[in-house]
Amino acid sequence: MSNLKFRCLIDDTLCDITPFKPYAEKCDYDLGLVLITFDEGDLDTVRQLFKENVREGYESYLNNIQLEGSDGCLYIMSQTSADKKEKMPHSIMKAYKYYHNYKKKERKSKDWIKAVGEKNNNGIVKLPCGNYRYIDKENEMCFPFRLHKSKKAGRPLFVLFHGAGALGNENIKHIFDHIPLFKQLSKYDCNILMPQAPYGANRGGDVLIQRYIKSVKKLIDELPYDFDRKRIYIAGTSFGGFCVWHIAYHFPGYFAAAVPVMGGLYFDCHFGAYDIQRLAETPLWVAHSADDMNVRPDSDDYCVAELEKLGADVKYTRWTEYGHSMYRKFYKTEKWAEWCMGKIIK
Repeated sequence: MSNLKFRCLIDDTLCDITPFKPYAEKCDYDLGLVLITFDEGDLDTVRQLFKENVREGYESYLNNIQLEGSDGCLYIMSQTSADKKEKMPHSIMKAYKYYHNYKKKERKSKDWIKAVGEKNNNGIVKLPCGNYRYIDKENEMCFPFRLHKSKKAGRPLFVLFHGAGALGNENIKHIFDHIPLFKQLSKYDCNILMPQAPYGANRGGDVLIQRYIKSVKKLIDELPYDFDRKRIYIAGTSFGGFCVWHIAYHFPGYFAAAVPVMGGLYFDCHFGAYDIQRLAETPLWVAHSADDMNVRPDSDDYCVAELEKLGADVKYTRWTEYGHSMYRKFYKTEKWAEWCMGKIIK
């Protein structure tokens, strides 16, 4: 590298942004977002600022800081280097505008969660027209959910996790996200739980996602319906795929089967933070495409390989085309629901 300049987008969810003011090109300190610009010679200084101001629980972020180089390439800055990657898929300035709008929605979502929490007690709140809301003050979570109940008692439960595009609290967008799954699940008389994650649950590494999946697990425990608790299945797409990996990891042996599609357990490539043995207790059908540029398959590749070494019950659909849209074909053509229905906790 020589005579390079770098741009970096910093969110106060991950790191205190105040010390970066001298490098600020654009900022909204009220929303907690800053776009910094700095010279190659300032790399060590900026790296040290990240190290000194990273939020507790987000230390892994220090090894996966994305920079836009003035040569148009993506660089990944760690605690020891700044490695050049492929061409930048989109400009940092465009990302700043996107996340600025996103954080406005996230703030509204947090205000809504706070207001609902202050007015209601913990637990399930039934609303008109088949809507429900779950309040979990312990994990500071409140989210709406839909529930399709089977015609008979004692039937299995499928828990579906949506992608990042369906975040919110209106209890509608995630239904469209799950249409490809409904077409398979309609063949079976089963219960279907569809929680909708709030804005912000998909950001900041594994801290917020863990709060969310722990709340979903509490909701499952508290569902006042007669379903087969030895046959609880989980499936999810993209962000939902991350949810599936994490809830299976944190509650080993609780789910009869899991189908993470285009997701991952790791939010960076620094493998080793998780005990893969925990995942061996849950049968997994993993699906990803090699040309997925939105969520790289590195985490899935690593986890599946490690699970295979352990002799775990794991399948891997690893296509080379279809990119981040491969889920449509997977849910339509693969018999994932039938595979799940054949699994039961002994």
